[in-house]
Amino acid sequence: MAFSVYLFGATDAYQLLKIPLFIKHFVTHQKEDATLSLVGFIKIHYLDPLVIDEDFDQDMQLPFKTHETDGCMISAISIPLQKIALEVPHTFVSPIVYSMLEESPYFFLPMVKIFQPPRANTLA
Repeated sequence: MAFSVYLFGATDAYQLLKIPLFIKHFVTHQKEDATLSLVGFIKIHYLDPLVIDEDFDQDMQLPFKTHETDGCMISAISIPLQKIALEVPHTFVSPIVYSMLEESPYFFLPMVKIFQPPRANTLA
């Protein structure tokens, strides 16, 4: 149901609902000219240049002759989500242990000797 609402409201598929008008108009032309074929009818109404005559209003009601841009019906289709279960295998990873004793002996130097504040120039 929701798909058909979208199809006929937001696309040009609503033009297919005008097919009975197409058939009725073709029958009317057939009564006027018995030699007119369906291909000839389509050529006159869709391929030839537009002619404004006494049945112009009926011609413009044929499917795919006009495009209505008055509005567009948009519907939101919500599909219930299904629960998805993912199974992740549990693998045991042995942790890597770091010891401070394995570090370089220079790590334990006092930071005071390395980082000192700037001093004034005493040579002046």
